[in-house]
Amino acid sequence: SFKMGNTRLDATVGYQHNQRQEFGNPDDMDTPDAWFSLKTITGSLRFHLPYHKNFKTTIGINLMNQDNKNLADEVIIPDYSFFDAGAFIYSQYSKDKLTISGGLRIDNRHIKAASMVVDGEPKFTAFEKNFSNVSGSIGLSYEANKTLALKANVAKGFRAPNMAELGSNGAHEGTSRFEIGDKDLKSETSVQADAGLEINTEHISFEATVFYNHISHFIFYSKLLNVLGEDSLITDNETGESLNVFKFTQQSANLY
Repeated sequence: SFKMGNTRLDATVGYQHNQRQEFGNPDDMDTPDAWFSLKTITGSLRFHLPYHKNFKTTIGINLMNQDNKNLADEVIIPDYSFFDAGAFIYSQYSKDKLTISGGLRIDNRHIKAASMVVDGEPKFTAFEKNFSNVSGSIGLSYEANKTLALKANVAKGFRAPNMAELGSNGAHEGTSRFEIGDKDLKSETSVQADAGLEINTEHISFEATVFYNHISHFIFYSKLLNVLGEDSLITDNETGESLNVFKFTQQSANLY
């Protein structure tokens, strides 16, 4: 954190190496059946501008690079890498009993999946995807008196699909499902609004809020049906167990 006159610059850099190993063979307990080696580098810069005429403003950027490798025989998602970049501005206005805050952000994700052959059979095909969108929000809070506060907020957001949703093709032992991704999935986008009131007295605190969120292209998994309209089943080559087949799909959803 660097202070420069009336301004301040915050810089954060991080590195993570997550190695997840899963063991399932009692005859060879030292060899993992699944091994995900995930390396993540993150960075952010936040520039806090001087407080000016009741305004407090921050601008910044966020970056993330991620690389995942499969190091064992059992493979559910392909090897992949992606790069995220985002830029934002956030401002807050405060005067007397009123506070108004709002922000705007733009993000882009580039994801690249590798083709893979498992047990001599092609299991994953290579693909590259770009996801970008603009999100933002504006909200206000008003202190009507010493005990009553009113608040309201409107926001637009998005979420890019992850690699499990895009590229899965394998048995998920933890959920007893065979999961299939869809590389043609679109980003989830949402519009939400909420409003509420708070009452705080010496002995009682009370809060009531209404909330509505409409999500376009909401991502979820659903069972695949066969030609007879029955559940599709597939046999796990490792365990011989019959697993229901699920595929990631999307549709509109409402939360309230």
